[in-house]
Amino acid sequence: MPRAALNLLTVVTGLLVITPSASFAEQVPATSQLTMIKFDLPAGRLGDVLTLFSRQAGVTLSFEERVVGGFSVAAIAGEMTIEAALQRLLSNTNLHALPVSNSAWLVQQKTTQDLITLNTINVQSRNRDLKDQTYTEAASVNLITQQDIQRFRGTSVGDIFQGTAGVLISENRNSGGLDINIRGMQGQGRVPVVIDGSRQETTVYRGYAGVSSRSYIDPDLIGSLKISKGPVMSADGTGATGGLVSVSTLSADDIVKEGELSGFRLRVSAIGNSANTPEPGTYAGYYLPRNAYRSQCRFSSYCTEQYIMPERFAPEEGMDRSSLFEFASYAGSFAAAKHFQWGDLIAAYAKREQGNYYAGSNGPAPEIIYAAPDKLAWYTETAVSMQGASRFRANERIPNTNFSSESWLLKSNVLLPNEQSLEMSYIRYNSAYGEMMPSQIRSFGQARQWLDSEVTNQTYTVRYRWQPSKYDWADFKANFWHTDTLTHLNTPGVGLVDIVDNVARSDDYQRFGTDVSNTMMFYSAGELALSYGVAAQYEDMDTDTPETEGFYAGSRSGWRKEFSAFTAIDWQFLTAWTLEAGLRFTHFSSKDNNPMTITSNDPACVSDGAGGCLEVQYENSHSGTAPLVALKWQAYKGLQFYIRHSEALRMPSLFESTSGWSVSPVLDIPLKPEHAKNQEIGLNYLTDALLTDNYKVGFKLAYFQNHVDDYLTRTQPNAWEQKQGGLNDFFRMRNIDSLDLNGWELNFSYDTKYWLAELSGTHYTQIEVCNVGSYVRYYCNDWGLPESYINNMIPPNWHASAHLGLRLFEQRLEAGLRGTFMGERNSIPRYNAPTGFNEPVLWHSYNLLDIYASYKFNDDTTLDFTIDNVTDRYYLDALSLGLVPAPGRTARLSLTYNF
Repeated sequence: MPRAALNLLTVVTGLLVITPSASFAEQVPATSQLTMIKFDLPAGRLGDVLTLFSRQAGVTLSFEERVVGGFSVAAIAGEMTIEAALQRLLSNTNLHALPVSNSAWLVQQKTTQDLITLNTINVQSRNRDLKDQTYTEAASVNLITQQDIQRFRGTSVGDIFQGTAGVLISENRNSGGLDINIRGMQGQGRVPVVIDGSRQETTVYRGYAGVSSRSYIDPDLIGSLKISKGPVMSADGTGATGGLVSVSTLSADDIVKEGELSGFRLRVSAIGNSANTPEPGTYAGYYLPRNAYRSQCRFSSYCTEQYIMPERFAPEEGMDRSSLFEFASYAGSFAAAKHFQWGDLIAAYAKREQGNYYAGSNGPAPEIIYAAPDKLAWYTETAVSMQGASRFRANERIPNTNFSSESWLLKSNVLLPNEQSLEMSYIRYNSAYGEMMPSQIRSFGQARQWLDSEVTNQTYTVRYRWQPSKYDWADFKANFWHTDTLTHLNTPGVGLVDIVDNVARSDDYQRFGTDVSNTMMFYSAGELALSYGVAAQYEDMDTDTPETEGFYAGSRSGWRKEFSAFTAIDWQFLTAWTLEAGLRFTHFSSKDNNPMTITSNDPACVSDGAGGCLEVQYENSHSGTAPLVALKWQAYKGLQFYIRHSEALRMPSLFESTSGWSVSPVLDIPLKPEHAKNQEIGLNYLTDALLTDNYKVGFKLAYFQNHVDDYLTRTQPNAWEQKQGGLNDFFRMRNIDSLDLNGWELNFSYDTKYWLAELSGTHYTQIEVCNVGSYVRYYCNDWGLPESYINNMIPPNWHASAHLGLRLFEQRLEAGLRGTFMGERNSIPRYNAPTGFNEPVLWHSYNLLDIYASYKFNDDTTLDFTIDNVTDRYYLDALSLGLVPAPGRTARLSLTYNF
């Protein structure tokens, strides 16, 4: 598809903005309250029956789940007016229905006073708290709201996920991208990040440490974020063997105050514990060229300069850490929105400038160990070594942690006639950031500030919906999207640390996608929702790397197509019982644009008539199906038990299917789909009527068993496999036998008018990687495989979070603290456990404390203050790739003004 065609989205948006609003002003006629309507409402829970009532009557009902919960009603059939039917439904309750417009009603308790009716309102059924989904679904889900993001913003983009059970961010201190790990599953499309319906993920090679899959979004542009753990049966869930992260950007309701037509939000933040970015080439951290030095030599030739112990093993520069309230970095955003007669329009801009941060002072920081001098025959030798988690010192400015970004969001929601809507959005993300290959830091001794890399990510989305209230068979959705990611990487050659040895490369990654789905409702036997749909995407990658210069010869280039179709039911067949079931079919094909090297003795060789072989390009194609079934039982109000079995197929990614530096597909090792088979059993409890009013308690406990057959990863070659020659004989991409990740997960929340308590955690009872191959003693272990990317994706044995907040002065002030507790990952046995080049990063366990305060001066102005890592802990993040310590104690001051 030509890029010019993609720009049509912007043009269409502009035309919609300037089109006279009268053209969109057609409304569905209001249903007269005196009109006789034929109702056929089954007995059941009041909330469910009210939802069905609104569809049969063609009106909108607004109610809170906690208000209608606990009531059951008898069946109603026959012709009657809307008012009469509502009175019958609510006759044996303490509720009544108040009209707020010609076709909208508000259901509330009869004791409610001072009702304010607005001229124009936007109401919907089941207006429950978003975060309640954690405690009501027959699956493990978590919600992150704008309030959560602002409360615990952190230093890096991935810090907004901190404290979420089962979720970690890999390589969080590099690039500003998100590489999300859900219960040990990560990368290559295992955890798609879907932003306003569009997928974006690029795979970046990270040296011997592995690869990083990155998605980009500025937190200030996020309206809400949902994390689904494990396979899902939705149009956008294709290939999600680990889970799905669904991001909704800002909507007009996030910006415009209730009862007004337009609104603006200005937010500025000052960030401490950072300094201006040093010049490229600036050294940092300890560097030990030798492990022993000489003195008192009998002959000068034995004590040349290379053998003389240097005065210091680290530069003096970079140790000038700023004070806590010295703010050298900043972030700011501006958002505007307006309600029109034809719909909404939203525009937002965000900018971040963050210098290099400083590491903490308390923890496993490195130190130089000097052994006792050893008097030898011709000289005295002193052994020198370094001990600690990383080569970067406590309180040191950490190189390549600088980050600068600009983001734009343009979004419109158009209300079309006959209950149709069209949402269009454009997101542009530009970033320049520092990064260095983890192998340069770990294996080659010296760490330097490197040349910045850059990324530009553009996302185009058009989403159509038709949801007629009078038709139970229609809730139709169509989504079209495109992401365009251009990455300019600066990377040193392997074993080199001089700026002149930089290798510049560009990755151009294009994705085009669409999905179409519909939901039909049936009420003859309980309440049954039947969903079905199709989804398709096309990916194209072209990497521009010099093929005759530098170390990284060879550029990845290829395409990938994927199609899926699904059908699913959500059936409440009895008042207390709900069944979910579904089936997804997936087909994919891919082609590597780079020809493979074929020798004349290769079985795949087809003679070219000149003593060589005709070119062969790697192609792949597979299909398969995966089911899902879940059963939920509501034992009594608020208490649920569920059991869930879900499967997913992840087809080989474009990175896995193309040839390039470090690993390429080979003809004698066919790549098959991964097959995830997940089991989960859990308990949900949610109530707001246990002790007193104005509070809510949520509790969830789940046990999960996640098994993956044919897990795809890089490994070492087996002895019986065909040789490829050169660097290609170090690695092989293949399906290994299996991966198992089993454990327990807890979520707890106690929210009152005056205080809030939250607790979450994940504990793994089994982590096992199995592969039958050469040169290993044990086929199954709990740490990884030689040369495998999975080595740095294994989660810690446990991690947890606790949050306590207080609300004072009529809830204008909220203050609190959060503790994060991280365990260690499984260690590597001393013997019979070769790791190859991809040695796992063994972080130390750590405990962190963050504090925050938020004060609302009025309805327009809020001041937020946070201190992250109060104890100034020196630590490596779990799933860190490059031995980069996390930020030390960091203060942040933010002001938000809504007008």
